[in-house]
Amino acid sequence: MRERPGATLATRAGLRTITGAVRLLGPFRAPVATAIGTAWYLKQPSPVRRRAARNHLRLTPHLRPAQARRLARTSYREYVRMIFDAIWADPLPLRRVRDLVQVDGAEHVATGAGVLVTSHFGNWDIGASGGMSLGLRMSTVMAPIASPAVTAMVALSRARKGFELFTPERAARGLIRGLRSGRWVGLMADVPEAGPTVVVPFCGGRVRVSAVPARLAAATGTPIVPTECWREGARWKLRIFGPIAVARDDDEIDVMSRVVAVLEPEIRRHPEQWYPFHEVYEDAG
Repeated sequence: MRERPGATLATRAGLRTITGAVRLLGPFRAPVATAIGTAWYLKQPSPVRRRAARNHLRLTPHLRPAQARRLARTSYREYVRMIFDAIWADPLPLRRVRDLVQVDGAEHVATGAGVLVTSHFGNWDIGASGGMSLGLRMSTVMAPIASPAVTAMVALSRARKGFELFTPERAARGLIRGLRSGRWVGLMADVPEAGPTVVVPFCGGRVRVSAVPARLAAATGTPIVPTECWREGARWKLRIFGPIAVARDDDEIDVMSRVVAVLEPEIRRHPEQWYPFHEVYEDAG
């Protein structure tokens, strides 16, 4: 059963108010997001700030501790800017999305269906809008965010953009049905919300990632297509990598290792747009 957003009058009004406020910022959107991100970082307990810096050091071991701390602070700023940008783009006309998002690799999603896999890097909502501007019909999983009111507004925003949404607990059948009917499924590899996981090499250590993409691909005979979207100046780049074929008896660790190996280089090139706020590595602590 497909999950529908709670589009109450209050949800619609709240989303309209927040979107309008972000758009009213105009050219000040970026500096305001930076200020909020800095304040958010400074409000974090010291162990949380140290954890983010430690994760950046694992990704880039040659950094000095002070550089890792600055990069952690920048990641918080970029995360807030990512949120502001996603709100601002709710929803832009497809022709405007095509102007703002440069797509590399559109030929990899020109036909058929598959599992689009990304990570907590860049701006996945803008990436999804870029994919939809190519004509993709997309399904995804959405866990609760912050509070029921915020969750309802984000669900409404994504539904308005054309997403078919499922909760983690009820996703499996719906996602398989979507793939078999020609829809594309968008999933996060890292920070798995629910379902089976595997531990693979990623960003300088052993990281627990979702095995759901591998299972969906194996069950439906569809490929996994790694994707990433990051900001470059005032625009975004959406890179769609070549498909990874998955056979029914393929080892899930091997499959997901190949997927994240494709995603890792861009994270290393733009570490400020990586959001390692949680305990990323299995051997941490």
